[in-house]
Amino acid sequence: MGCLCNYLLVFIFCLVDSQKSTFKAAVYEHAVIIPRDWGSQDNRSTALQNMMKNVDIYKEQATIASKQNVDIMVFPEYGIYVGMRISREDIKSYLEYIPDPEENWNACQHPDKYKDTDIQRHLSCLAKDTSMYLVVNFGDRQPCDVGKDPNCPKDGHYQFNTNVVYNPWGDLIAKYHKKHLYYEKHFDVPPVTKLVTFDTPFGKFAVFTCFDILFKTPAIDVLNLDGVGNVVFPTAWMDALPLLAGIQFHSAFAASAKVNLLAANINLPMRRFHGSGIYSPTGYKAFHYSESHGGKLLIADLTVVKTNAFTTKFQRQDFKIERSSASPGQFKSEVRHDPFMFVPIQNNKGNVSVCDGKLCCFLSYERLGSDSEYFAFGAFDGLHKSRVQPYYLKVCTLLKCKTANRTSCGDRNVKESLTNFTSIKLKGTFETRYVFPEVLLADNGQLKLSSGDFWTYADGVLESKQGFEHPVLSVSLLSRDYERDNGDEIDDENERNDGNCIYSNLFVMTVVAIAMFCIE
Repeated sequence: MGCLCNYLLVFIFCLVDSQKSTFKAAVYEHAVIIPRDWGSQDNRSTALQNMMKNVDIYKEQATIASKQNVDIMVFPEYGIYVGMRISREDIKSYLEYIPDPEENWNACQHPDKYKDTDIQRHLSCLAKDTSMYLVVNFGDRQPCDVGKDPNCPKDGHYQFNTNVVYNPWGDLIAKYHKKHLYYEKHFDVPPVTKLVTFDTPFGKFAVFTCFDILFKTPAIDVLNLDGVGNVVFPTAWMDALPLLAGIQFHSAFAASAKVNLLAANINLPMRRFHGSGIYSPTGYKAFHYSESHGGKLLIADLTVVKTNAFTTKFQRQDFKIERSSASPGQFKSEVRHDPFMFVPIQNNKGNVSVCDGKLCCFLSYERLGSDSEYFAFGAFDGLHKSRVQPYYLKVCTLLKCKTANRTSCGDRNVKESLTNFTSIKLKGTFETRYVFPEVLLADNGQLKLSSGDFWTYADGVLESKQGFEHPVLSVSLLSRDYERDNGDEIDDENERNDGNCIYSNLFVMTVVAIAMFCIE
C-alpha cells in the first residue's frame, strides 16, 4: 500500500507541476574524507563508519539545499569513498547490491528487503526527508554465474562504478553503470551499456559519469533519445589545461548540446581535482573553482529544457580556407603530448589562419594588454594518445603561452594572463556537429568562465564583439571525431595526465601526505 500511495503522489505532483518552466538545481563539490589506512581490506563495519563520515556531510548540505527549495541535487563521483589505486578485494566491503529500479524499491520504507544496504537506506531517507531528487555516485555489486556468463569475473560478481537516482519520496528510480573507466581496476566495464534517463516534472535527465562525457556512447547516444534536455554528471575530474579543465569543458559541452548540465566534482586541489558547475545552454549559472581545499555548495535557477541541439538536423558549414593563405611563421608545439601546428599572434589586431591535417582554423581578433605576453593560434587534427583509451580530436585554439619560447605554447601550468581581447571571431573547417566552444579566462591565477552575455556560439562560429570580463587564457573550438575512434589502448610512457578522472601514483602519495587533514 505504501508504494501505491507513493506513486499516486508522484502522479499528482507531476500533474500539478507539468507546466513548470523553471527549477532550482544544486551541485556539491565534496572534499572527501579519506581514512588514514585507506587501501587495507576493511571489514563491513569499518567501511560503513568511513562512508558515513561523507554521507553525514551529504545530509548537511542536502538539508541546506532543501531549505532553499532546491528540486534536484547532484553529488560527485567517488564522494562516499575514495576511488584511487585500490584493489578489487579492498573495495568489496564498500559496495552494496543495488537492485534494478524496476523493482520499485524504497530503501527508507523497506530497509530489510536486501542485505547490507545501509548506505542506500540513508540516501533514500535523505531524498525523502529533503523532498528532492538526489543523484549520488556509489558502488554496485552484482552476482553472476562464471559457468554461464562468459564475462563474469572469476570471483563470481561484477563491481560497477554506479550513479543512483532517488525521487523526492525516496524511491530508487535510476541507476547507471559507468562505461569508460579510468585507472579503475577495482571496477568492471559493464558487459552491456545501458543509456539511462529519468523523468521529472521539470524535464528528462540523462545520466553518465566523468570520462564518459568524451565518448559517443553514452554521452551523445543518450542525448539522441527523445526529450532529453538535461544531464546529471557526477565526476572526479582532474584539470588538464589548456583545453580540458573541468569547468572549461563541461560548460562547453552544455553550450554545444544546448542542455542544462549539473556537474559535481570532488575537491582535492593539490592534485588538480576541482571545478564544479551548473551550466545552461546560454552559459554558466553557477560555477566554483578554487585552489583551497574544502567543499562548496552551488545553487542556481534553470529554465526547463525539453530537447537538445544534437537531435536537430545537422547542416554542414560552407567554410573553406585555402592552405596557401595560412599565416606565416608556423611552428609546432605539444599540447597534452599532441603536436599542434601554431602561428604566433604578433599584432594587436588582425586575421590569422592555420591548418593541420584536414582541419583549417581562422581567427579574427583585437586585443589590449602587455607586450610581454605571448599568444599563439593553433590547430590539431589527429589521435590523442591516451594511455587508457585513445580518441580523435580536431581543435582550433587561441592560447597564452607560458613564455616567449614557442615550445611553451600548450604548457598546462599557465593560469595567469593580463591580455584582454576586445573582439574575437573563431571558426574552423569542422565536418561534424560535435564542436564544443570553450572560453577560459584568468583572474589573479584563478580560472574563470565568461558569461553568455559576452559571447555567442552558433553555426560553428564562436564570437565575442565586446570582449570578456577578464584576461584570456584560451578560446577554443574542440571537436570530437567519433567516427575515427578505434578504442585501441596505447602505452605511452610520456602520457601522465589525460585530464579526466585520473588516479596517478603521485596522487596516492599526496593522499597519504594530506590524510591527516582529511580525517575527522
